[in-house]
Amino acid sequence: MYFVGKDNIPFHTIILPALLLATGEEYNLPWNVSATEFLQFRGEKASKSQRIGIWIDEAPEIFPIDYWRFFLMATRPETKDTNFSWDFFIEKINADLNDTFGNFIHRTLTFINSKFNSEIPKPGNLAGEDQETLSKLREKVETIAAEFEETRIQAATNTLISISRLGNQYLNEKEPWNLLKTDKEKAATVLYVAAQIVKTLTVISAVFMPSTAEKLWQTLKLTSTIQESNWEDALKPLEPGHKIAKAKPLFQKIEADDQVLDGMLQQVREKKGIKY
Repeated sequence: MYFVGKDNIPFHTIILPALLLATGEEYNLPWNVSATEFLQFRGEKASKSQRIGIWIDEAPEIFPIDYWRFFLMATRPETKDTNFSWDFFIEKINADLNDTFGNFIHRTLTFINSKFNSEIPKPGNLAGEDQETLSKLREKVETIAAEFEETRIQAATNTLISISRLGNQYLNEKEPWNLLKTDKEKAATVLYVAAQIVKTLTVISAVFMPSTAEKLWQTLKLTSTIQESNWEDALKPLEPGHKIAKAKPLFQKIEADDQVLDGMLQQVREKKGIKY
């Protein structure tokens, strides 16, 4: 599997394989070359000498590394050039990571913390909507696996977020906070299903955001480590009565404008003694 920019496609698909064949040795030829378009910085080609771009040693000094991992995968320029801007970055982090992914997980786990003594509830009979939600969950896990096999990483990232949208929609429709007053068993069933979605997100998100996934793994008090889990673990259910830890927010909303963020970047560079 080769990952290259579009300007290297001729070399890695024609010239390099030809050179390898010409040696007469049994080299493993590239059987799949995943090429991307260009990621530009505010409409310009990245250039370190001209101070255009943000570099890998600078980015984690401004925001957690998983913010950058997620953004770069969610906006991977697979079919056309994409353009980095602070506004675009903030939109993806706030809307997708914080308000959708993080919000669903936090509201589910804190509800279990406060209303079910931090234990995965014992469900009653799973109704049609419950079964349908779990079925859609399985389908989305299969979709992400297929998208990775096809190196459609941007699509896979969007499918990850769609799983948390599925969870939020399920909670909003079922309203377990109201069911708790009238039918605790149904409320328990809803939170049981929601907890399974959280478990799935924990395992699947390790591919995208390993640091975040490790935090979730520890919050769910799962055995071994997230690194030792495998794809099949995503759909292995959390058993009723399983104890979880107190949930903490996974992300923080970014509330800053371009000028503030540019200032933060400049401070990082000054601290590193970088001069342009």
